[in-house]
Amino acid sequence: MSSSSSPSVLLNTGVQMPLLGLGTYKLVGPEDVYQAVDAALAAGYRSFDSAAVYRNEADLGRVLKELLPKNGLTREDVFITSKLGPKDQGEGAMEGALRSLAQLDLGYIDLYLIHWPGTQGRVVTDQRNPGNRAESWAALEKLHAQGKLKAIGVSNYTPAHMRELIQSCKIPPALLQVEFHPRLCQTELRKVCEEYEVCFQAYSSLGKGELVTDPVVLEVSKNCERTPAQVLLRWAVQQGVPVLPKSSNPDRIKDNARLFDFTLSDTDMDRLSALDFLGKPTGYRKAELPSDQMSSSSHSVLLKTGVQMPLLGFGTYKLVSPEDVSRAVDAALLAGYRAFDSAAIYLNEAELGRALKQLLPKHGLTREDVFVTSKLGSKDQGERAMEGALHSLSDLDMGNRAESWAALEELHAQGKLKAIGVSNYTPAHMRELIQSCKIPPAVLQVEFHPKFCQTELRKVCEEYGVCFQAYSSLGKGDLVTDPVVLEVAKNCEHTPAQVLLRWAVQQGVPVLPKSSNPDRIKDNAKLFDFTLSDTDMDRLSALDCGHKFCRDASQVV
Repeated sequence: MSSSSSPSVLLNTGVQMPLLGLGTYKLVGPEDVYQAVDAALAAGYRSFDSAAVYRNEADLGRVLKELLPKNGLTREDVFITSKLGPKDQGEGAMEGALRSLAQLDLGYIDLYLIHWPGTQGRVVTDQRNPGNRAESWAALEKLHAQGKLKAIGVSNYTPAHMRELIQSCKIPPALLQVEFHPRLCQTELRKVCEEYEVCFQAYSSLGKGELVTDPVVLEVSKNCERTPAQVLLRWAVQQGVPVLPKSSNPDRIKDNARLFDFTLSDTDMDRLSALDFLGKPTGYRKAELPSDQMSSSSHSVLLKTGVQMPLLGFGTYKLVSPEDVSRAVDAALLAGYRAFDSAAIYLNEAELGRALKQLLPKHGLTREDVFVTSKLGSKDQGERAMEGALHSLSDLDMGNRAESWAALEELHAQGKLKAIGVSNYTPAHMRELIQSCKIPPAVLQVEFHPKFCQTELRKVCEEYGVCFQAYSSLGKGDLVTDPVVLEVAKNCEHTPAQVLLRWAVQQGVPVLPKSSNPDRIKDNAKLFDFTLSDTDMDRLSALDCGHKFCRDASQVV
């Protein structure tokens, strides 16, 4: 890229990279790509970030070749980043990188990254992952030496991954691209990058949109008369961290570029940085990869508490005996499940806790690698809520609704419950809670499937930023024999259960399939290697008739 007046950072290759780039994740069709890139070039963007798994490299290349002359620009005036897909990690790296070059068809790529330190189809603890990373890096080094990749780097690497790479590489990485925002300040990673002169670049600067409603962000935004998004992006670039805001809206693209005509005060910078309470990365932001490119352990949603919750969880209802719980949890961990759902009334909290403590080390995991949900029993609603919640904590070893919620808020404040939420609440119950609570619910867990689409409840959750989670996705098994489900399953060559679960997760709804059968547990995790067409999604959603298979809470006052 040629020099320009656009604020930039100097990579260790001697090349200047703009501080502001357009993220193109979820820009897929030629029309969307054209509209976004056209608006971005007009707004002054000179950097564009793509990836093999975004499936838009070809569209981006074609659009740039058409639009650059329109804006009086040449290929040398823009900086193009793309990334190697996890499926090409290892021996497929050379072919994958050459495919990206061919798809973009822009002569060369300014910056090419290894998208993810793991390999598609292999668990994160697979001992072959380090060798695959090394093989991928060697392929990128060859293409860099040939001038086809002007700079090479990595994405989503941890400090350990970075040190491993730097100690073994011939050409050091020019850049590390990771999630970075006030709630995840990545202190250790930034120190590693500074030590080895690696540019630290941010994605997900708005925390998938969650941070634009944070009270501190809103207050800073109001004081400096800027949008919350501009404040969050400015917080990063003011520290010299390049950003990649993504949008298909021309007005928002333009607004996101207005970062260099104001400065945040030291006080505001400190207030925003003080929001950091995760302390360390929660793992790869899986939403950065299309769902059919991910393993079952990789896709998550960000709760309003700042915690990541897997989209796929394992339901433990009707698993009671220690043997059944241990066998099911072992199979689930092996299949990639990292969330487990229990409840006081399931009478298995103690068994689940013991099984996890025994099995996590076997799978190379720690307590921090799994997300455990449990629920207050109906008998403990009200004045017994604190006792009931503490009983659940003890078993897991890891008067009314208002009184129950107050008890949960107290335990949340003590750090014993990392996130709190509700189950089986109606829209009226949700509004009642949100209007009276100090800490809003992070999750609502309810029955959800094509015959019970819960439209009003989902709107309430969206309005208040509450994660909507599904149970009974198969309609207690009845839906797996529905003619429409069977036809969709036949057409896409997946099981009816996989189709029903995919229908939910494709809408961003976490699911909790339950089974004690190891083969079925494994099958239920295979949700991220296919996508339902819009037609099939619509056909399934058209089954909605308000039919509930589980108990109804609508009569609870």
